Amino acid sequence: MCNYQLRFRTIEEYCALRCAIKKDIQKILGEENSFFMEVAINEAVNNALRANDSKEVICFNLRVSANNRLIIRIKDHGEGFDVNKAWMELSNSDLFEDRLFNESGRGLSIIHLAVDKMVFNKKGNELLLMKYITPNINSVTKKASIEVFA
Repeated sequence: MCNYQLRFRTIEEYCALRCAIKKDIQKILGEENSFFMEVAINEAVNNALRANDSKEVICFNLRVSANNRLIIRIKDHGEGFDVNKAWMELSNSDLFEDRLFNESGRGLSIIHLAVDKMVFNKKGNELLLMKYITPNINSVTKKASIEVFA
């Protein structure tokens, strides 16, 4: 069972850790099924780094649960964001199409496609990603559920 916590403050520090994370994700999900999860993790970490103006430590936890779920938790010390408002904006198909070719603004949609469940804290500065591990994972086959907790 895989279980660890990483801490970093900058993109350079994260880049030094990214190869190890990628290898673990490939071992857990299989090389052919890991790509979308790797992208989702990078999107979530990039969002945390962007919100981390004070250069406080960003916490990254990765574990495989006893019931065969990959669970990743990313927490920054930024101000957070209104998750419900952001999700409502992304649900608007016109706005999504407007953002399709932008350099930013698609991260939550990409993460949503890659995981089975996304859970945000109420403040919007902590994200839990969950992916069920099965022998025959079909890469983007179902919509993830999204929750916000107090």
